[in-house]
Amino acid sequence: MKDNVKFGALKEREWSLFSERGDFFSRWFGLPVSLRITHLYLRLGLNENHASVSMLITGLIGAALMILGPWGIFFGSLFLLLHHLLDYVDGQIARHHGRASVNGAVLDRWNHFVVETATFPCLALGLYLDSGEIWPWVAVWILYIWNRFRVLLAQLPANILSEELSKYPVLEREMMRSNLFTGQAQSKGQGSDTCTAPESEKRSSLKSRLRSAFSRIRVASTSYNGFTILLSLGAALDLMATHIFSQDGIIEALIMFLAAYSIVNIMDYSWTYIRSDRVASELSSRLENSFK
Repeated sequence: MKDNVKFGALKEREWSLFSERGDFFSRWFGLPVSLRITHLYLRLGLNENHASVSMLITGLIGAALMILGPWGIFFGSLFLLLHHLLDYVDGQIARHHGRASVNGAVLDRWNHFVVETATFPCLALGLYLDSGEIWPWVAVWILYIWNRFRVLLAQLPANILSEELSKYPVLEREMMRSNLFTGQAQSKGQGSDTCTAPESEKRSSLKSRLRSAFSRIRVASTSYNGFTILLSLGAALDLMATHIFSQDGIIEALIMFLAAYSIVNIMDYSWTYIRSDRVASELSSRLENSFK
């Protein structure tokens, strides 16, 4: 009974964290299933280190299976989905026991880097051996570039902040800081002088909601979790088409489509980041906090 009460508190806390960092994968699959696995690990007396090792092993098995063609890609993607679920589990167990730490976060990212770096070469080799064509092989490496690019975008404000506070010359640091806060002050001043009609506010609000919904779908489809799910579905369709219609090549076509989608995303995200003040606003917030 006591264990059930403790696990109930764990579930409530993890679902509350969803509002801060959740996505479609977390809401409908990641959190519900991972909590069941966490419950099993706790009942077996396993800790977060066991979950981290399990996460690494399942990820490497999934990556290695990709070499075996469509069947290997299908089962490999299932192992990678288990790898993603165990990524939730180690953190849930650590938070449950009050042992969340920076070292654990570093180990978690190291796991991700090893598995993701192993997945793409194995997938490229598996597709090349299955089809004998070079274009699917090239497409996989485009997907790898997109995967690394997403990581760069996620870490961009922190990287700029680190360099701004330590590596840049003093004159350049002061110039960046001055221009950053001056630009923000001007934008606030312009915003206060602008009067917007209610109708335009409604249109802006609707446009903002649609853009936000599209952004969530886009993030879910372009994340590594989303890529794994699409890969498993594509491999399943390829296997069914091969056995029912004697038609193969669906998985290669999916990879080519995802590569083209990744190129569009790389260009669009690059242009958006350059034009928007997203990095500037986050950087200014961190700079203000760092000097308090």
